[in-house]
Amino acid sequence: MILYFLKVAWRNLLKYKSQSVISILGLAIGFMAFSFTMSWISFEYSYDSFTPDAHRIYQVVKVDPKLTGGIQNITPEPLALYLESTFPEVEAATSIDISTSVDEYKDFFYYNNQKDSIANCFQIITDTSFFNVFYAENKPLINHPIPSDVFYATESMMQRLKAVGEDPNPFFSGSIPDRSYHSNVPFDVIQISPRRPRKDNDCDWCSYHTITFLKVREGADVNALAKKMSHIEVENSQQGIMSFKLIPLRKAHYQIPNEQTVIQFNHLKIFAAVSLMVIFCGLFNYLMLFVNRIKMRGKELALRKVNGSSDKQLLMMLMTEFLLVLFISLFIGGLLTECLYPSFLKLSMIEAPRSYFMLEALLYGCSIAIISIVTAFFPIRLLMKRSIRENIQPETKVFGGIQNRFTVVSLLIQLIFGVLLLFCSLVFYLQLRNLNRSDIGFDRFNINTIQSWYGGVSIDEIRKIKGVEEVIPFNRIFLPRGGRASSKISEAGDKKFAEAVEVEIVNVNGPDFTQFFSIPILSGRNLRQGVVEECLINETAKRVLGFDEPIGKKLQDWVIVGVIPDLYIDSQLLPVLPCVYRSLQSKKPDNGGVSGFYAYKYSPDNRIETEQAILAVFAKSGVTKGVTILNMDDVYTDYTKSERYLLVLLGLMTLVALLIVTFGVYSMITFSCNQRRKEIAIRKVNGARISEIFRLFIKQYIFVTVLACIIAFPMGGYVMQRWLEQYVCRIHLEWWIFVSVFGLILLIVVAGILSKLYKAASENPAETVKSV
Repeated sequence: MILYFLKVAWRNLLKYKSQSVISILGLAIGFMAFSFTMSWISFEYSYDSFTPDAHRIYQVVKVDPKLTGGIQNITPEPLALYLESTFPEVEAATSIDISTSVDEYKDFFYYNNQKDSIANCFQIITDTSFFNVFYAENKPLINHPIPSDVFYATESMMQRLKAVGEDPNPFFSGSIPDRSYHSNVPFDVIQISPRRPRKDNDCDWCSYHTITFLKVREGADVNALAKKMSHIEVENSQQGIMSFKLIPLRKAHYQIPNEQTVIQFNHLKIFAAVSLMVIFCGLFNYLMLFVNRIKMRGKELALRKVNGSSDKQLLMMLMTEFLLVLFISLFIGGLLTECLYPSFLKLSMIEAPRSYFMLEALLYGCSIAIISIVTAFFPIRLLMKRSIRENIQPETKVFGGIQNRFTVVSLLIQLIFGVLLLFCSLVFYLQLRNLNRSDIGFDRFNINTIQSWYGGVSIDEIRKIKGVEEVIPFNRIFLPRGGRASSKISEAGDKKFAEAVEVEIVNVNGPDFTQFFSIPILSGRNLRQGVVEECLINETAKRVLGFDEPIGKKLQDWVIVGVIPDLYIDSQLLPVLPCVYRSLQSKKPDNGGVSGFYAYKYSPDNRIETEQAILAVFAKSGVTKGVTILNMDDVYTDYTKSERYLLVLLGLMTLVALLIVTFGVYSMITFSCNQRRKEIAIRKVNGARISEIFRLFIKQYIFVTVLACIIAFPMGGYVMQRWLEQYVCRIHLEWWIFVSVFGLILLIVVAGILSKLYKAASENPAETVKSV
C-alpha cells in the first residue's frame, strides 16, 4: 500500500514539476540557512556550559560610551583585588593578564631550550584566585603566599609533552583537569603570579591590561552589586568616577563586541528570523498548491471512494504526497548543508566537530517536519469530509466576495513575507551604501598607514619608493584607531562650564595634516608650522562648547585658529566626539628623522608594489617583524563587515522568497483559469476582449497585493526604523522606498497573471467548451 501511495505521489510531482521544484528548492534553501544559523546561535549559547557554578560567574567590563557596544573588556589591573575586598557579595575575583597574549591566548609552547615547540597551545597569566572562581572542586593545592610564578598544565597538555618525548615535570608544578576550549577562558598552560604591590609613584589604576572575572556568593543580590559597581570612585586612582557592568559568563562571548567576529550576534538572530520566514513562505506556497491539486482531483477522489477507498486511505495517500515533497526538501537541504559546511566554518570561525552541526541540522529538520505535518493535516482532513457529489460537482464558495479563501489567504501570507523581505533588504542596502559613502570629512582613498614597533626608517626613504606620492608622520589616534587621548575642559574663552566637557585630543603634523587628507577649513585658517599654541576644532566641539564664533578663543593652552568638519574615524554606531587637533611639531618634520609611523598616498594601481617596497626598506634597516601596513579605506569598510555579509545573505533569501511568490501567483491563476475556462470561453463568444477578461481576474489579486503591503509596510517600517536608530548617520524612510517596493511586487503579480491569462484567453472557445 505504501509503495502504491509513493508511486502516485511521484507521478503527481512529475505532473506539476515546475511548481514542485520551486517549492522544494525554497524549503531546502530556507532549511539550510536556518539550520546553519540556529546551530551557530546554539553554539554561542553553549559557551562555558561545563563550568561549575557558571551562573554565579560574571565578567566585569568597563562602561565606555565612546566604544562600540558602550563597553570595553580590558580593565585596570587592581580591579579584581578591589572587588574582592570591598563588596561582600563577591566570593572571589581574578584577573587574566592579556599584555603578552597572542591571538586570544593561543601561542607556541617552547621546550628543548627553545628549539622545539608545540603549536596551538593556549597560555594564560593569572593570579591565585583563578581557581577559586573557575574551579569549584579539584583545585590544585597552592601554598600561600607563593614566592614567585608557578606553572600548571592540563592533563592533555602533559600527554602532548610526553608524546614528543619530553618530561613535563621540570616545567610544571602539577596538572589540573582538562577544560574544554569552548570557553571564554581556554587554556592548556596556566601561569600563576602573586599579586605584587605596585610602586608608590606608579598609577595602579592607569594600567589597563587585564580581563576581570568574579564569582558572587550563593544567594547574593546581583542587581544590588551591579548598581554599586556602576559608580566606583577609588582614592588616588586618577580615574575619576568609573562605571563597571557585569556580563554573565555564559553570555560574555556574544554580548561583548569582538572585532574578529565576521557577523555580529544580533545580525545572526536577524538572519535566523529571515530564514524561518523563507521556510514558511515555501511551506505555504506548497500547501496552497497541494490543496488546489486536491480540488482539481475531485473526480479522481470521488471515483476512489466509489471503488471502496476509505477516508483514512485517501488521507494517507495525500499525506504521503505531501511528506514526499517535505522529505525531498529536507534531504536537499541536508546536502546543501554538507556542501557548504567548510565555507560555514570559515565564516563563523567555529571550532566544533562536524557531528555537532549534523545533529543540530537533524533536530531542526525534525522540528520543521512536525510543524509542517500538523499544518497540512487540518486542511487535508477538512477536504476529505466532502461528499462524492461535492467532489464531482464542486461549488465555488464565496466568503465576503472572495473565492477560494484558503488559496487567497496562503497567497496573502506569501506576499506579506515577500514584501517584508524586499522592503527590509532595500532599506538595508541603502543604509549600507550610506555608511560606506565617500564623504566622511577627509580623503581615505589610496592611503596606507605604516606601524612599526621594533624600529623605523627615515621619511625620505619612504618618499623615494616608486608609486609613493606623499608621506607624513602619522598619529595612531586617527584611522586606524590605536588609542585615545582626552582632556576635561572646564573653561573655554570667557565661558566656564558647570560640568567639565570631555574633548578628544589628536596630535597632528602641523598644516600637513589637513592638506594630506584634503580636509577643508570651514572657518578661520590652518595651523602654522612650528606653532604649538594653536589648534583646530571640529564642528561637534564648536557646538558642544557653545561657540558662535570660536576663532581666537582660548582653549586651555591653545588658541582656536580654525574649524574643520566632523571626521568619521570610528564605527557609525558611535557619535562623533568633540575633537581638538593640535600640533606638537616644533619644527618641520621634513628632517629625515627616523620613525616607524607614517601615512602615505600611493598612485592608483600601485598599492601592492609600494607595500612590498616598504617592507623591503624596513628589512634593510634591520626591522623584519612588527611592521603593519593597513589601507585606510579597508579599515573603514571593516566597520560594516557584519552588515555586508548580512546584506548578501538577506538578498539571497529575498530572491528565493520572491521566486516562491512569483510561482505562487502563477499557480493560483492557473488554478483559477482551469476552474473558469468555460466562463472565459462563453464571455469570448459574447464579444468580451482579452483586456476585459484580464480586468475581471486582476481585481482580486490587486486587492490581495494591496492588503499584503498594508500589513507588511508598518511592520517593516517599525523594525527597520528601530534598526536604523543605532547609527549616527542614517537614511530616512522616504515615500519612494515604499512606492518602489509596491511597484515591484505589483509587477511580479501582474506578470504572473498575464503569463497564464493571455494563453487561457487566446484559446478557441469552441474547443474549450467541448473539452470542459
